[in-house]
Amino acid sequence: MLIDDKYGDLAEKYAGLGELISLGKERGYLLYDEVSDVLPDDINSAEDLDNIFHLFGNAGIEVIDSEQQLDLVKPTTRPRSEGAEEGEHDLPAGLDKTNDPIRMYLREMGKAPLLTREEEVVIAKRIEQGQEMVMTALYRSPVVFAEILRYRDRLEKNELNIKNFVEFQEEELTEDVFKKQRQKVLRCINEITVLEAEAAKIRKRLRRSKESSPGHKKLL
Repeated sequence: MLIDDKYGDLAEKYAGLGELISLGKERGYLLYDEVSDVLPDDINSAEDLDNIFHLFGNAGIEVIDSEQQLDLVKPTTRPRSEGAEEGEHDLPAGLDKTNDPIRMYLREMGKAPLLTREEEVVIAKRIEQGQEMVMTALYRSPVVFAEILRYRDRLEKNELNIKNFVEFQEEELTEDVFKKQRQKVLRCINEITVLEAEAAKIRKRLRRSKESSPGHKKLL
């Protein structure tokens, strides 16, 4: 699920978040104090905080310690929280009115640059490649093959429900769907068994061949 899809849940969970984002879009920035005032003091969900900051980043909102960071010469005319005194939000970094965990978290998060779309794509591809490498290594493991055979035996003896073994995509799950999927899985495992028997013969020949021989690379 994309971060934007979580906006409704976050806005409902944290009153004032919607107004805060609107204000940030209008000005292009928010102060740590303003964000901290909206979030409850006892918030302990790092995921929520990460999602909130992703929302800020996607909206082009920068979170800063004070307006002095923007080199503003003229005093701001931004709306001020009820009860806030003149200049209260203009304190330099390190002189905040409090060092509560939320503000410390926000400050550290603000130091980390958000990923660009291109960087997200690069990381996603690296993750996908890593997952493929892991799956390839698992598929080639004799231990995994032995485990597959164990599941086949349990499926054939009806000791394992196919629902606990396969992730179904069908909207309507009926006994007929379960039966067909079970038969399909058993056929796949039988094919794997045949291929593993052929691979075992090749591995035996590979152990007997010399690495310098022409046929070794082909067997490998």
